[in-house]
Amino acid sequence: MKTKLVSRHVCVALLLAAFSSAVLAQSAPATKEKPFEPTVGQDGKDVVWVPTSQALVNKMLDLAKLTPNDYLMDLGSGDGRTVITAAKRGARATGVEYNPKMVELSKRNAQKEGVGEKAQFINGDIFQTDFSQATVITLFLLPELNLKLRPKILALKPGTRVVAHDYHMGDWYPDEQKDIVVPEKKVGTPGVSYIYLWVVPAVVAGKWQG
Repeated sequence: MKTKLVSRHVCVALLLAAFSSAVLAQSAPATKEKPFEPTVGQDGKDVVWVPTSQALVNKMLDLAKLTPNDYLMDLGSGDGRTVITAAKRGARATGVEYNPKMVELSKRNAQKEGVGEKAQFINGDIFQTDFSQATVITLFLLPELNLKLRPKILALKPGTRVVAHDYHMGDWYPDEQKDIVVPEKKVGTPGVSYIYLWVVPAVVAGKWQG
């Protein structure tokens, strides 16, 4: 008899413990997933991510002579700072970024800065994206990627301005170049950044006669 009573008590205790655990599990708040934070040097599709400093972004847009009438597209937009800065200047702007987490981060940043309507972000491949409507293109890509994009850029409307950070377009020489002292810069040429401006020329075809 004592053995049966003890067994019953043990069973009841186990049932109560299981019930309490289930109740606690349901009532406990769900653990929040930590918001995504990019790290310098993280892998991307074609390049690692290295942000352009805000001061340099400002100078790039100055060199492009960006106005509220422009439509800027940033190819490889990272955390969205170039697009957001352009939108703050009144321009319509779109960033193209392969990493979906960076796209979501950019959208949150744009909302925080109050430019969610003017600053748009596309999760996509820059080589598959149509940027033919842009009047200003911004880039911070490696030279081989700039060269790969060059035929598509040269097919844009004459007068489209293209501004690149640090890397050139081979034998398509820039219309203007600025050398900017950036003491904290560690990659490329330490302490100095270069920004280049090209203006897409008119396509000249046919036989010329004097």
